[in-house]
Amino acid sequence: MDTQREKSPKRMEMIKRALGNSLAPGELGVLMAGAGVGKTACLTHIALEELFNGKAVLHVCIDDSPEKAKVWYHELLKNILSGEGVESLAGVQLKIEPLRFIQSYLQQVFTPEKLRSSLSTLKSSADFQPGMIVVDGLDFNTVDRKSIEQLKGIARDNHLSIWMSARTHRHISEMNSRGIPYPCHEMDDLFASIILLEPVSEIIRVKVLKHGQDYSPALPQLSLNAQTYLLNES
Repeated sequence: MDTQREKSPKRMEMIKRALGNSLAPGELGVLMAGAGVGKTACLTHIALEELFNGKAVLHVCIDDSPEKAKVWYHELLKNILSGEGVESLAGVQLKIEPLRFIQSYLQQVFTPEKLRSSLSTLKSSADFQPGMIVVDGLDFNTVDRKSIEQLKGIARDNHLSIWMSARTHRHISEMNSRGIPYPCHEMDDLFASIILLEPVSEIIRVKVLKHGQDYSPALPQLSLNAQTYLLNES
């Protein structure tokens, strides 16, 4: 896996290149985008970025099956390893899978406390201790501030970071004075990093709205290929 990462390091390093560093333990990050832009693919991209660095990831699917998440991992790996052959892809998957656990919940079933309980069970029964959690499908139209605060507590108590996705809506133009749009405009202080994905022609712009204490920071402008969800070469 190290060999593959050395051959194509930049195409699977969105967070490193966009932010300069990963989230620290105890921190939350959120990807904001409209329907169909690629939130699931980009969360998978972030997860793979960690996995390629040998760090364990818990991938939480809400109202989706683990099988669908596995398809995204397979497709992204196939794209990054294109030209390397089937054996190469299979070999990388074998190295990654022990570092990755996929868990599925229904929207009405998922709660931060259930996630906390699952983490405890994974640690005690499977000796699985993730350094990052990605939460795909959380409905920010209904989630309250207390739930995000609880997720931040889970990140802090378990010494891990959490990335999640939030769906924006064209018909809702609400935005706070710091430039953070609905539905994260009233809880942006809880996130260490906020990234907006903007589809433009054949690319997806990666726009950092917040990083640390800085809003609209002067960071490199990046874009993803809208077909592969890999970084475009600069």
